[in-house]
Amino acid sequence: MMKKNFIALAAAVLTLSLCGCGESENKNQNSSETVSKAAIVSAASQEAVSAASEETVSTASEETPAAAGSLQQALEKVKAEVQMPAETNDYSVKRIKRSFGIEEAQMEEFAGYYCVDGVDQEQVIYIRAKSDDDVEDIRQKLQANWQAVYNVIKNYTPDQAAMIEKATVDVNGRVVSLVISPNADQIKSIFNQAL
Repeated sequence: MMKKNFIALAAAVLTLSLCGCGESENKNQNSSETVSKAAIVSAASQEAVSAASEETVSTASEETPAAAGSLQQALEKVKAEVQMPAETNDYSVKRIKRSFGIEEAQMEEFAGYYCVDGVDQEQVIYIRAKSDDDVEDIRQKLQANWQAVYNVIKNYTPDQAAMIEKATVDVNGRVVSLVISPNADQIKSIFNQAL
């Protein structure tokens, strides 16, 4: 967070210093200097945004549990064997709570990913519940998410809607899953072998 604030502050200082530099120059030089200053400020701003994005990605990956259980191992195998979308992030505790309303205390283990490009609706989430009571609550919350995504997408992108429509929320013991992917059968097979 401090890195983001520092980058934003540095970009602001650079902007102000560049804006003040050309005031004493004659008016003929002002327009060309303004254009080059704007380009420098734009480049500095893009660097700040890029650095902030990198920090956000590393923070999100730090939120993922360090324990490499059977679900996490299955996810690594999926990443190695299945063609995946270009832009994905792994689920974190915070993202699961924000997306599904599932609390960390309900989960013994989880693994999955979601698309971040805003177009592709592919997502895979496997959660091992801590108790039998948690299984049903998690199942209902994954089902509600599936329905909400489908309701939004069905009128806008028919190919994505068809993929979502084929998805199911499955329960295997205390493991609850939702796989929305054109490669759902292959992904489920890998996870089932891990279970």
